[in-house]
Amino acid sequence: MRNLLKEQLQRGETTFGVTLGIGSPEVAEALATLGLDFITFDMQHTSLDTETVQAMIQAISYSEITPIVRVVSNDLGLINRALDVGAHAVIVPLVNSGDDAKKALRYSMYPPKGVRSWGPRRPALRDPDYAATANNEVMVMPQVETELALKNLEDIVTAEGIKAVFIGPMDLSLSLGVFRQFDSPKFLKAVDTVVSTCKAHNVFPGLLAPAGPVERSIQQGIKLITLGGDLGLLAENAAIRLKNAKTAVHAQGR
Repeated sequence: MRNLLKEQLQRGETTFGVTLGIGSPEVAEALATLGLDFITFDMQHTSLDTETVQAMIQAISYSEITPIVRVVSNDLGLINRALDVGAHAVIVPLVNSGDDAKKALRYSMYPPKGVRSWGPRRPALRDPDYAATANNEVMVMPQVETELALKNLEDIVTAEGIKAVFIGPMDLSLSLGVFRQFDSPKFLKAVDTVVSTCKAHNVFPGLLAPAGPVERSIQQGIKLITLGGDLGLLAENAAIRLKNAKTAVHAQGR
């Protein structure tokens, strides 16, 4: 197994991706042609099931984009299933302590490092070296989204094997009492804390959804930047096109 996203991050690159919840392999395939670095398949807050995610990962397998799955919870079976259908990384929600991070790592690794059960249906079809490389190449990405996670951040990022974390801006701002106030000094301080702590321990900070201008996220030092979700991007683009069309009609006095 070769994790291209991990290699990009280790070269110091800032990477960009989108989150998918629309269960269409065709949507995934189209987005994989754009030059994005990763796609996150969101099983936590959408209706995506394992069979659909597998078909979507298959649809992008011709490309070099990295498939990430956000699982429903920090659960052995759910993490195993996501990896067995081809995820190169898992985002694990509500990781609030070092013990939570270590649990996610154990669930994602084969013995002796972990307790992942053998059964990589898709990866093993193409990769005879999967068993030897998976423990090093699979990325486990805790989601930092609560005030408690901030308090225990040092323990989370220093869990052996953690290479990246994702800030969940909606839930983190909610937990801090400044919901969606991404310009709030309290929220900005939290982001700076995550970035500086990650940097101190050679861990890569990510942002799971837009939280202000992308330029600011780059300046803050975020290395995995999610540009948006499929539903929001679809609606936003349609709204812009509709507005432009109506403006053109009004300009002609019709």
